[in-house]
Amino acid sequence: MTDSPHLWPHSGLRPFQPVYCRVTGHRGRFGVEVELVVPAPEIPAFIDFVNLTDSLEHPRPEDFPAIGSVINAVVLDYMPNGELRLAARPSSPTDR
Repeated sequence: MTDSPHLWPHSGLRPFQPVYCRVTGHRGRFGVEVELVVPAPEIPAFIDFVNLTDSLEHPRPEDFPAIGSVINAVVLDYMPNGELRLAARPSSPTDR
């Protein structure tokens, strides 16, 4: 599932785990940078714009969650470069 399997045990996270995260920045039109709040505080992650909505239309940067807001998300995977990716679609299974 990932090219970086050694990152999973170190993070204490697992694929498809629900998390809370705080938006720390917008990466242009590509998505939002976040920092996990619960269950693994201060782990940086990224949510690609296609994982922010269930809509067939791509969200625009002005539609992204505001910096500082806390949102529900689901852990997807670690990218080969070590970046943690999350999904925050309304249909993502974020029930705790």
